[in-house]
Amino acid sequence: MKVVEIISDTNIGGAGILLCTRLKYTDRNEFQTAVILPKNSQLKPRLRRLHYPVYEASGSKDRSWSLRGLGSHIRLLKKLRPDLVNCHASLSGRMAARLCGVPSVVYTRHCVFPLKPWQKTIVGKTAMKIGQGLFYDHAIAVAHAAKDNLIALGVSPDRIHVIINGVEGKRAYSEKEKNEIKKKLGYRREHFIIGICGRLEPCKGHGELLKAAAILVKRNKNFRFLIIGEGSQEKSLKNECKKKGLTPYVSFTGFVEDVTPYLNILNLQVNCSRGSETSSLALSEGMSLGVPAVASDFGGNPYMIRNGENGYLYPVGDFRALANQIWHIYTHPRLCRAMGEKAYERFQKELNAQCMTEQTHRLYRSLFNKGAQASSLSLN
Repeated sequence: MKVVEIISDTNIGGAGILLCTRLKYTDRNEFQTAVILPKNSQLKPRLRRLHYPVYEASGSKDRSWSLRGLGSHIRLLKKLRPDLVNCHASLSGRMAARLCGVPSVVYTRHCVFPLKPWQKTIVGKTAMKIGQGLFYDHAIAVAHAAKDNLIALGVSPDRIHVIINGVEGKRAYSEKEKNEIKKKLGYRREHFIIGICGRLEPCKGHGELLKAAAILVKRNKNFRFLIIGEGSQEKSLKNECKKKGLTPYVSFTGFVEDVTPYLNILNLQVNCSRGSETSSLALSEGMSLGVPAVASDFGGNPYMIRNGENGYLYPVGDFRALANQIWHIYTHPRLCRAMGEKAYERFQKELNAQCMTEQTHRLYRSLFNKGAQASSLSLN
C-alpha cells in the first residue's frame, strides 16, 4: 500500500513528533510511505534518520493553504501515485490529492480551536460539510475534544475516527541518576518538583502556574517549579517571576531536545492549557514514568487525566484551584504514589506509540480495502 503523509510544519511540533513516532513503528513491508513537507523543515533530518523518502513542496511553509503549494503538491502526487494521502492540516495537500484522483484522502485534526462566529452559522456549517466531501473522505481526531470540534464545524460524525496520540515510553532513571540531575539543578532531596512542558505561549497558561506558585511557596518553601520549553512568553514570564519573588523557586530550561532527564525528577506534572490542547504528548510521556498531573479541564485534558485517579482537573483559568490541588497532592504522599501508579497503567493500556500506530494502520487498511472493492465493482 502506497501512503503519502503531508505536513506543512517547518518546526518540530506535536504533529511532526507524532508522525515520526508512528513511522518508526510502521511495518514497511505493508506500507510504502513517503512524506511531503516544506523546504528546509526541521523534520527532514529526523525523517531521513528513519530512512523514509522525503519530498519538499514549495509555498507550504507553515501555511495550510497557498496556490503555489497546491501546484507543488499536485506535481509531487502525480509522481508518487499513492493509494492514500494523510494530510496533517494542509488544505493545499487535501485539494491536490482530490485533483490527482487519490483513492483515499484523510485529514488529521491535531488542534482544538473555538469556533469563529461565521463558523457557527448555517452557511458556515454547510460550507464545512461540502468541504468534507470535496477535500477529504475521513478525518482522524487525535482527541475526543477534536472530534467534538469537528462536529461543531459541521463534519459528519461517521467520517471521524478518534485515535489518541501515543508516545514512546521514557527510560526510567535510577535513583543515583535522578540525584545527579537534581544536584546539577540545585535541588535538594526534600524539594517537591513540579514541571510544565510545552511552548511558552499564551495558550499554554504558564502565567496561571506562576500565580499558583506564589500561593504555594508562601505555604511551604520546598516547592520547586521547572518550566521546560521556549517561546515568545519567556521574557515576560521571567519578569513575572522577579515581580512575585519566585526566581529562587522557578527554573527555565529553554528548548530541550530530550526531556527525559527532567521528567524523571518530577513529583508532579502540570498542564495549564487554555487553547488548542488535544491529547498532550507531555502528559503521556510523564505517565510513562508514573508521574501524576494536575491539568486544566480544557480540550482533551479531561480524557488524559481522570479526575482523582491519575491526577486532578481544575477549571481552566482558576489558579487558586490549581494551587489547592497541588497542595492536596503534596500533603498526601500516598495519594501521590497511587496516582502515579494509575498514570503508568493508563500509558501502558492506551497512550503508547504502538496503540496509536495500530489504530491508524487499521483505518488505512479499511480505506484501502474499500477502495479496492469499489474499483473491482466498477470494472465488473
